[in-house]
Amino acid sequence: MGEGNHWLVTSPHYTGGEPVMQNNKLGIIFMERKKTFFYPLYFFMGILGESSAQMNLFKGSFEEAFKKRHERKRNHFLSNFYADWCGPCKAMATQVFPQKEVGDYFNSRFICVQVNVEAGENTKLAKSYNITGLPSMVFMDTEGKELRRVLGVVNPKGLVKEAKIALGEELSFEQLYELYKKKKKDYDVQQKLLLEAPEFMQRQEGYEREKWGARLKNLFPDYVKNKKIENMMNETDFTLLVMYHSRTSEKDPIFDFMVAHFNEGVQLVGKEEVCAYLIGLNNSYIIQLCKKGDPAYRDRLKRVGEDLKEVYSGITFGSLSVLEAITLLSDATYYLYKHDEGKFFENMDKYLAGLGEQATLEDYTQPLEDLSVAYNGGLSKPAYVKSIVWITKALEKDMTPDLRTRLLIMMGQCFQNTDNREKAKQCYNQAFLASAEISNKMQMKQIQETIQQSLQGL
Repeated sequence: MGEGNHWLVTSPHYTGGEPVMQNNKLGIIFMERKKTFFYPLYFFMGILGESSAQMNLFKGSFEEAFKKRHERKRNHFLSNFYADWCGPCKAMATQVFPQKEVGDYFNSRFICVQVNVEAGENTKLAKSYNITGLPSMVFMDTEGKELRRVLGVVNPKGLVKEAKIALGEELSFEQLYELYKKKKKDYDVQQKLLLEAPEFMQRQEGYEREKWGARLKNLFPDYVKNKKIENMMNETDFTLLVMYHSRTSEKDPIFDFMVAHFNEGVQLVGKEEVCAYLIGLNNSYIIQLCKKGDPAYRDRLKRVGEDLKEVYSGITFGSLSVLEAITLLSDATYYLYKHDEGKFFENMDKYLAGLGEQATLEDYTQPLEDLSVAYNGGLSKPAYVKSIVWITKALEKDMTPDLRTRLLIMMGQCFQNTDNREKAKQCYNQAFLASAEISNKMQMKQIQETIQQSLQGL
């Protein structure tokens, strides 16, 4: 279990749509947006498109394809350098090349050739194009001159985009940046740069990453400053806010504008999306203040019942109101980092009691995790006793064999630290039995070795 504090949104039950949880850097959980533009960096590996429209791969060698280029009436080549053992190569072959949008574009413009780098006849060719990683997809003109290449796994949309860049139908990121330097007031160019920047930066390493990081550092702040937040009430600019404006503060004109124009934002991009964004920003700020021991978090909490009331309206906490629940969780976090165990447990117990049947597995495991982080594993005996109660409740829930095993080990450690060796032994033995269900045999073996060491230490 890693650092968490995602209680502020995982614990509630969002009624505005089906929630899918994921962590950000601050440990805040956001509900997954339904629109794909929220995830420009994620690789789409979904259901295959129509097989009839898949990319046509030339049946034969590169030399044969090159000789037939004129009769096939194609002006360009795509040479996919691969190896049979290469997992990413298989992903491209099975989950990207068969996509309809890929086939539609490439089949009308390219002769596409598979080049197995381990085949003897291809070693010289691979060397001539300096193939150092797989898969390498090299775009070539009719004479075999390299125009552009893509290394590694890329999604269908990205592959088509790279092809368009190679053919001069679209600008590369570097070209787009040069255009931006000439037209710094062109919002469309800036917007496109910002949308493409994360994926571009992900591919950079070493000096190139540092160089581009410095170049792009002020791009988003300048964009907001020049365009003005009041002119950014549209889907694309909202995407940029989600991507780049991930923190708020006591005085944040962007956050305050979005709250003041909540209904307008809902009409433009959807209630679920706007709520998730604003809740994430607000909750992360509250957590930040709580961890710092800053009582100003209580002033921020007031807004949940005031101008943020509609934003939080789709969340339920059992018998607790939204404000009651978030106040209890905020107070618990505040006292936790003040090392006031008593008040931490008092607030968490009230929160869990209020949740009642709505309490999830994570509602019990997350505070255990937070305790471990805040105290670096060194708890008092009363804290271990309270932890046993939460672990017992957690073990009533459905979970993976791996998690069940780890919870039983944790319970054994709690009993051991309260000098109840017999109960600790029982928990470790139960953990050993539970570990037999772990599918990853290497992981199972490692955990069983840990359990045996714990038993020997009793």
